Amino acid sequence: MLHMQLPMGFTHEQFVDGQRAAEFLGLPRKTLLNLARRGSVPAHPLGEGIRHTWRFRISELASWVQSKTVESDSHRGQREESIP
Repeated sequence: MLHMQLPMGFTHEQFVDGQRAAEFLGLPRKTLLNLARRGSVPAHPLGEGIRHTWRFRISELASWVQSKTVESDSHRGQREESIP
């Protein structure tokens, strides 16, 4: 059996497909893929050209959600209709 050392900074976390990532976020898969195409969520495209297969890491998505939650905390106390 071959054992390989991972370079520093690399993790063993597996990538998940768009369906599993969307389920984690509670979003429709198409919405997540659109966000990935726009660069709005942490995502890893596979392939060349216009169409990509997207893969995600749950830990990166969780960090992204937390960063968005902190950002939205600044809007607490404002009237809902005043939030863009």
